[in-house]
Amino acid sequence: MLRTGYLLGLVSLVLLGTSIGCRAKSDLETYPISGTVTYQGKPVPIGSITLIPDSNQGNRGAAVSLEIIDGKFDSASASRGHIGGPHVATIIGLDGKGDDDLFPKGYMLFQDYQMTLDLPKEPSTKDIVVPTDQKKPRR
Repeated sequence: MLRTGYLLGLVSLVLLGTSIGCRAKSDLETYPISGTVTYQGKPVPIGSITLIPDSNQGNRGAAVSLEIIDGKFDSASASRGHIGGPHVATIIGLDGKGDDDLFPKGYMLFQDYQMTLDLPKEPSTKDIVVPTDQKKPRR
């Protein structure tokens, strides 16, 4: 009987800790972002942009990854937006001409491109131009 009470108490503490932890994370306000990604003057057919808060600049929080389709991205299609402040953005661009096996979404247009963005704590739009000197990876 005592052992069952101890076990129930332990489980209750774990659940309480988990719910407090989850609540604290969900209280972090996020902001919508949308925009375009171009490479060599053309919209990137398919890819992703990942926004990671720059901890080197004191910005901490969850990253968000957004899909690029026909050169456009929008956090409305993701589970949330960004937290604002300095971020490191990683852009992956694919040509959309894939095969059914190894590369269903296509081949890389350029090596992963990283840049820094200082995002406002409000809804925003970003137009990103991947430099043309980004080399295409070998197949």
